[in-house]
Amino acid sequence: MPNVFSRFTDIVSSNINAMLDKAENPVKMLKLIIGEMEDTLVEIKAATAQAMAEQVHLERRRASVAEARDLWLSRAKQAVEKKRDDLARVALLEKRKADEELAAVESQLQELNVIVNKHRDEIDQLEAKIAQARGREKLFALRRRQAQQSLDASGQMKRYDLAASQIKLDRLDQRLDRLEAEAELEKNLRGRLSADKDLEAEFQKLDDSIELELQALKS
Repeated sequence: MPNVFSRFTDIVSSNINAMLDKAENPVKMLKLIIGEMEDTLVEIKAATAQAMAEQVHLERRRASVAEARDLWLSRAKQAVEKKRDDLARVALLEKRKADEELAAVESQLQELNVIVNKHRDEIDQLEAKIAQARGREKLFALRRRQAQQSLDASGQMKRYDLAASQIKLDRLDQRLDRLEAEAELEKNLRGRLSADKDLEAEFQKLDDSIELELQALKS
């Protein structure tokens, strides 16, 4: 699976923070990175499972070949005891074949052990990288919530300012109305006082004419 392990090398060696800093849309870029890493992780786990299954098969084969080798060795000893050197040679030849196959199986098992251990290490590294990316994703989500809360709070403050301004305007209108009413009342009072003075003057004139008339009668 060369493509998988090539991607794995690129992912593990990459600097996620630097990639996100350069991205026009870091949230979208982060989702793509996480998706790529998760796909790669699935494929590596599948390769690991396949290698481990082959390990089990080879271990069974090793046990079977070792049992066959021991059997041919036992037969060779038995043939020697019976003074059947021809059969002993055949048994030893089969034992040699079993030894060679056993050595090959052991070699394959060692290679598989290296591969499985390498895959497990790669899985650990990739899971750590995914956890790092998930942490950045949570940080982005937190910042987005904080930004939204700030916008909401700003909107509420604006609405509050508008409401407060409206209240001030209403109070100013009421004050102007009251001042206008007071001015109108003052004007009316002054008009009534002026009318009363004019009426008083008329009565005063009337009183003066009566006095004159009275004096004239006396004369």
